[in-house]
Amino acid sequence: ISLLLAGVEKGDEVLLPTLTFIATANAVSYCKAIPHFIDCTRDTLGIDCNKLSKYLEENTESRDGYIYNKKTGRRISIIVPVHIFGHSADMDELQQLSQNYNLQIVEDAAESLGSLYKGKPLGSFGMVAALSFNGNKIVTTGGGGAILTNNKELAKRAKHVTSTAKQP
Repeated sequence: ISLLLAGVEKGDEVLLPTLTFIATANAVSYCKAIPHFIDCTRDTLGIDCNKLSKYLEENTESRDGYIYNKKTGRRISIIVPVHIFGHSADMDELQQLSQNYNLQIVEDAAESLGSLYKGKPLGSFGMVAALSFNGNKIVTTGGGGAILTNNKELAKRAKHVTSTAKQP
């Protein structure tokens, strides 16, 4: 749902770290988009921003306000940092890359509830973030999760889509 709220469309490529749980890539596939894996760093266990920057510079082109993969011709729409075991990706650098390449950030904050990056809660850097309440998480209900956003319209749309999409 978080990916759809952020504008992922069928055929888009979504940038993910190589170190993640399969659910992150599955969410991309459920949107009929293509997971596009990016190397990670040993320091953060998250996306290697240096390699991502070089990759985007060499392998993408800008058209109509979006970036496209030169090899596949597909639009690259989203960066999904995954904060593994509460370790933050380099959010300063990812935010800079997202601005430079007009990419939205959707955080996978499933394992980072309560973790901070430079004093700011993980899950508050992107357009939206996803939390998990699965049995192995910090807060658990046995399953399910939550969507975080500070955008009232996105929150309203998320509530509508996740609550049987009933019309009044």
